[in-house]
Amino acid sequence: MKKTLMFLLVLALFSSMVFAQGGKEAPSADAKGQYVIKMATPSNPEDNCVKAFYYFEKIVEERTGGRVDVQVFDSAQLGAHRDYIEQMQMGSLQAAEINTAVLSGFDPKFMVFDLPYLSKNVEHLQSVLNGGLDEKLNASLEETNGLKVIGWMIRAPRNLYNSRNAVNTAADFKGMKVRVMESPIMTRTFELLGAVPVPLSAAERYMALQTGVVHGAENSVGIIVSQKEYEVTKYVSLTAHNITPNIIAFDKKYFDKLPSDIQQIILEAGKEAGAYATKLDSENEAATLDQLRGFGMQVNDIADKSSFIQAVAPIYAQYRNEIGGDIIDAFLK
Repeated sequence: MKKTLMFLLVLALFSSMVFAQGGKEAPSADAKGQYVIKMATPSNPEDNCVKAFYYFEKIVEERTGGRVDVQVFDSAQLGAHRDYIEQMQMGSLQAAEINTAVLSGFDPKFMVFDLPYLSKNVEHLQSVLNGGLDEKLNASLEETNGLKVIGWMIRAPRNLYNSRNAVNTAADFKGMKVRVMESPIMTRTFELLGAVPVPLSAAERYMALQTGVVHGAENSVGIIVSQKEYEVTKYVSLTAHNITPNIIAFDKKYFDKLPSDIQQIILEAGKEAGAYATKLDSENEAATLDQLRGFGMQVNDIADKSSFIQAVAPIYAQYRNEIGGDIIDAFLK
């Protein structure tokens, strides 16, 4: 009898634990009748992608009549891009900004955005995505990692900035320690340019520049301003070696269990927020460069990028099979 009672108690406890875990996966309205969506981003509120997240919050809460409570956690409060992926897969986070360079470690198709000089400009990248590549990549990420892309935020071109010297040709990279994203292609790119790549998360970048762990980094110029990295660097050289998007990712399990009308609003808001971030970055690029000059940085335009393009040319063949020739060729048509 005692054994039977003990068994029933253990069974009841186990059942309650399973039920509780299941409750985390299945969204349900809280006491206020709201669905809570936690969103994470590593950047400061001044960043255009973060502004787009708050824009998303406003749209969703207005269009759902307050049925959804969007909570934005900026400034790396919940970690970095890789942390967000793991948190969404565990069900503790519903949405996040993820850079495609970090995504490439989870789905190799996303490495296409890391290939240097593949996108001619923001408009070219946007047209390739709209031509069907976005749907192909979205489907792949859902299948392999359980993440749903609800928006694409295309940054302005990535450039080099550092405290050592201006860069005009590939020879100027020699021996320069450059922080790169955690991407094998970006690491290889800077090796081919003659630099010493140092993969670090976004949250570690400022400190690495400040302490001399790296001489420089590469990013869209808006990041130099929003993260105040002009305080620890002197030169920005307009290498325009990459144009990389950030996605607005959503936990697919959570999304699929939301009411259909809320799903539709989220999809619409994600697309609008992505377009908003892209527009802000493109429109503000020239003004941002003027800001950097005002902060004392030397802005170095580069008329001839042929030495960079020649140096990195071998990387296309190296990664063609891993990424997929059809995906690379979508940019070369």
